[in-house]
Amino acid sequence: MGMSGTIDLLFLISGCYLIGSAVMAKKQGSVVSNVMLGKNISENDLQDKLGFIEYMYKRLLLSGLLIVAASVIHLINDYYIMSQALTWGGSVLILAALVIYVTSYKSSQKKYMAKDRMALKPDKKK
Repeated sequence: MGMSGTIDLLFLISGCYLIGSAVMAKKQGSVVSNVMLGKNISENDLQDKLGFIEYMYKRLLLSGLLIVAASVIHLINDYYIMSQALTWGGSVLILAALVIYVTSYKSSQKKYMAKDRMALKPDKKK
């Protein structure tokens, strides 16, 4: 397996991890902090934890599914088909998944973060 296959395998694992994180958060009602929250943010900083989980669940699941699909497309393409169009198609799926994840992550932080926690953000002007 070459470097391309290794990277595709890592994408496959990360997509499965996103899917698993979304399902576990939905089932257990607890936030998976390393996927759903920022570095200095805890579950206690959320105003509506269940609303946050519901909001992130669909988006994490979609992102994970797109990444898994893209990595499977790339793995099959790299070893059997070797089509440039499929390579680009898989890359577009990964890009779409990243855009969905990042935009939902940022908007959920604004929407569900406690207002007093938002005020504690460091000043960037310094």
